[in-house]
Amino acid sequence: MKVRRMLPLLLIASACYNPEEHDIVSESGVVKIRVADNSVVGTVGGVPDGRALCSLGNLEFMVASGTGSVYRFDSQSMALDTSFSVGFGSGSGYRDMIIPKPGYVYLIGGAGRIVEVSLAGNSVAAEFQVGSLPSAMCASQSVQRFYVADEGDCRIREVDATTNTVLRQTEPLGAAPVAVAAESYLKESLLAVCADEAGTVGRVALNTFHVSPIYIYSPGSDISIFPADTVWAVTHPDWSADNGRVAICSNFYMPEVTHIQIAGHPTSICSVPGTTLFYVLSYLGSGASRVTAVNYVTNAVVAEIDIAGFPWDITSHANGEFVLALTSGL
Repeated sequence: MKVRRMLPLLLIASACYNPEEHDIVSESGVVKIRVADNSVVGTVGGVPDGRALCSLGNLEFMVASGTGSVYRFDSQSMALDTSFSVGFGSGSGYRDMIIPKPGYVYLIGGAGRIVEVSLAGNSVAAEFQVGSLPSAMCASQSVQRFYVADEGDCRIREVDATTNTVLRQTEPLGAAPVAVAAESYLKESLLAVCADEAGTVGRVALNTFHVSPIYIYSPGSDISIFPADTVWAVTHPDWSADNGRVAICSNFYMPEVTHIQIAGHPTSICSVPGTTLFYVLSYLGSGASRVTAVNYVTNAVVAEIDIAGFPWDITSHANGEFVLALTSGL
């Protein structure tokens, strides 16, 4: 399942691509891939400035747009169910969505605010601030709490989803966190990926909220922890090289790390429940992306699916039957 944040900066050839620099609103679309045979079984387009995906169980999904709206789709028909505004347009917001309590989706909105959305009412239930520059979020795997990574002061904050109040915060990490994930096997750790040259991953002990570093040796962009297991993975775009890598890690304390080369520059990753597969979304260049399936037991690439557009986000449905990939045409 999805537990990551897309890097806002993509490298195209030798130049930098930054969606925030463009006045044009790009059209985005979602590709649906069946895990059983890695075939594309559905597509939907027409979403302006799509930035983040959220699976709503097995039958629905949401796309957050930089225009300040969210789009709710029926996954079986790949048809739009409804869309509604959750804020104003923003060049930096709407890049992460999570479900920390039943019936509500939380997303990072414009001006760094956290927006709580009611799924029953398709409406905003609350807005509030958590830190100065939230960059990524993840939900707790055991209680109705969630965690917000802040690029402004490099801290991780724990928020009570029943009251939307901050309970704790870490000391500053050594670098700005760009993705965060909570493990569900021991329910003891939170992992925060940084984009520094050392490839720092801050391991947060949930009992003390103390941070200790793990070094994966190159800048990371996203993280996924496999459900009910001690296996996790970090994407490394490696923009200065021809291709990037995925680091498959074996535990949460002193992990054994295996680096697997991925075609293109991997930016996003999700695990698929009920399988031994991570799915990686990478940028190939020339307006094309690729979804790569990696088996964490054999460390082998088992499938590659080319799709059009620039990569934004990837997630799986809760039953592990389908993977969804979000790309844009700009």
